[in-house]
Amino acid sequence: MIKYLAPLITMQARTPDEQRRGQILVTLSLGTVVILLTIGILLTLFQPTPGRFINLGLATLVFATAAWLGRKGFVTAGSYVLIVVSGIGALSGMFLNPNSPFNLFYLLLSILLASVLLRPNQIWVVLGLALAALGGVILSLPSSQRAIISLDLAAAHLTVLLTVSALITFIGARSLATALEEARQLRQQAEAANRRLAELNADLERRVIERTAALERLTAEQQATMAQLQAALAAQQQLNQQIINLSAPMIPINDETLVTPIIGQLDQTRIQQLLQAALTAIEQTNARVLVIDVTGVAIIDSHAAAGLLQVAQAARLMGTVTVLAGVRPEVAQTLVSLGADLSAIRTAATLQAALAMRS
Repeated sequence: MIKYLAPLITMQARTPDEQRRGQILVTLSLGTVVILLTIGILLTLFQPTPGRFINLGLATLVFATAAWLGRKGFVTAGSYVLIVVSGIGALSGMFLNPNSPFNLFYLLLSILLASVLLRPNQIWVVLGLALAALGGVILSLPSSQRAIISLDLAAAHLTVLLTVSALITFIGARSLATALEEARQLRQQAEAANRRLAELNADLERRVIERTAALERLTAEQQATMAQLQAALAAQQQLNQQIINLSAPMIPINDETLVTPIIGQLDQTRIQQLLQAALTAIEQTNARVLVIDVTGVAIIDSHAAAGLLQVAQAARLMGTVTVLAGVRPEVAQTLVSLGADLSAIRTAATLQAALAMRS
């Protein structure tokens, strides 16, 4: 039901308070129009007179006008239309039924309407208009008639009642207006906080995206560096293998003879490289003679001599004879002074002599 009535009470307003008062105005006016067009018509039909129909039509037109003013945003003007009409209705009772002062008490409706339709300060304006209208009605009646119905006393009581009612409704309307203003400010603060939170969330998301992108770039760089290191390591291993091969190269002379020329210092590492290379080459070629040419070795100490003997003994276990060629005089003197036992190795002065011994 409310869903269907919502378009009827939709209005143009500049502030939330005006929106609230305007919706009350439109609701009251349209509700009164519905009552007039239903119950009012039924009651008029029981005693149909042209005057009753005219009054009903005028009342419907007035309340419809108030509703239209409220929907267009003229809340104050529409509210005063309702308040003035209610006041006229209360005061007209004195002329329609001059023997009863109780119709004047319906002026309270003007104060009640002002409390829900107007701003708090305008309640005093309505009170002043009501008291002025009340005084005008009293003065328009003869004093004898006022005395018969005790109109002056009733007017005094009504004045006090209107004033107290205006004060009570003013305090209530003022408190409501203050609460609505505080609620509006709190809502604005909450909206500002939500906007700030949305901005912070957006900034945080942007930073996360930037950090994620930077981390991805760093990861890619690290992966590229690792790939370069792996490539460098593989190249280094290949170079080391080439150095090993060059430090103790195995040169096949024929199907049965291998020659390995040694140049430079013959240390323990070089001996191990020579041993590994010699045994591998003997296994692959089935050579029967291994010629180690030490012409390029300047010094052979006891450790180098022991290493050469180890190579010869290992080769002998594989069925290969080892010939040490190119032993220079100073190297021979060093070996003799060291007492190196090279009896297990055949020797030759030159490489050609070693090859001639085999042939």
